[in-house]
Amino acid sequence: MRVAITGISGYLGTRLLCRLDSLESIERVVGVDVREPQLSPSKLRFYRQNIVEPLTAIFTENEIDTAIHLAFVLMPSRDWKHVRQIDVDGTINFLEGCQSAHVKHIIFLSSHSAYGAHPDNPLPLTEDCPLRPLDGFQYSLYKAETDRIFQDFAASNGDICVTILRTCVVMGPNSQNAITRSLFKPVIISVMGHDPLMQFVHEDDLVELMLTVLNRKHPGIFNVAGEGTIHYRELATLSSKRLVVLPDSLLRFIMNFSWHLHLQSESPAEGLSFIKYPVVLSTEKIKRETGFQFKYSSRDAVNSFILTK
Repeated sequence: MRVAITGISGYLGTRLLCRLDSLESIERVVGVDVREPQLSPSKLRFYRQNIVEPLTAIFTENEIDTAIHLAFVLMPSRDWKHVRQIDVDGTINFLEGCQSAHVKHIIFLSSHSAYGAHPDNPLPLTEDCPLRPLDGFQYSLYKAETDRIFQDFAASNGDICVTILRTCVVMGPNSQNAITRSLFKPVIISVMGHDPLMQFVHEDDLVELMLTVLNRKHPGIFNVAGEGTIHYRELATLSSKRLVVLPDSLLRFIMNFSWHLHLQSESPAEGLSFIKYPVVLSTEKIKRETGFQFKYSSRDAVNSFILTK
């Protein structure tokens, strides 16, 4: 099997590369990224280029049969045009390359944020629930838009196996995201009157799941989350941090003020919805159709990061 990975130098791409290199069934791994990967295993052929540059020649000359799309901007930016170019235009370019090179299996790492954090979210959300991304929150908006692009591509290309994994927040010893950054701070901020249930998936479980769908070629959309939930405020208890509870209006003012003055770059006020309202995923479909069993619960995933701090 010959596998291509966009965003291979990132957090998940690096871990996936390690596992693929150890498998006899993998003949070659083709990596595409703007940064050199930390590792250079024998099976890797790396191409340093932007995701919006043509990929057809790379996929064709390497006879790629499976392509995994991980290239995406995680952190919010004030440069919406640049982020959209990478996230949306990059996705379209990736799919054009796959189609032209006759790639047979495509895996896209989508996100629970595509559902949006809303007070009327059902508990839990199934794969049939509508995508309702948050206005003004880039990651949520562009994950929903690219998720739909992949869905449309799958509907128009019945001969290509397309797997969409809508994953919750990834945690583990090496994770890097908004939650892990908050756990390094002296206090954890909470919104008064809100304590949503949250889910997490361990980085090792997510990598093993990607290998499972890669090998068994399961088409469709699948929610991804570790077993169980924890309340947002439990993050303070688990990490032995002080919890500071503030009114929504005050927090919204502080975040918008600090965002527009470039005093912080983590999130505009729209991101508050994710610590106000639950986005809890049903994982019955992926367990039923793939047989995959998560080794780590949501609580295990959080603790695995906290223990490394």
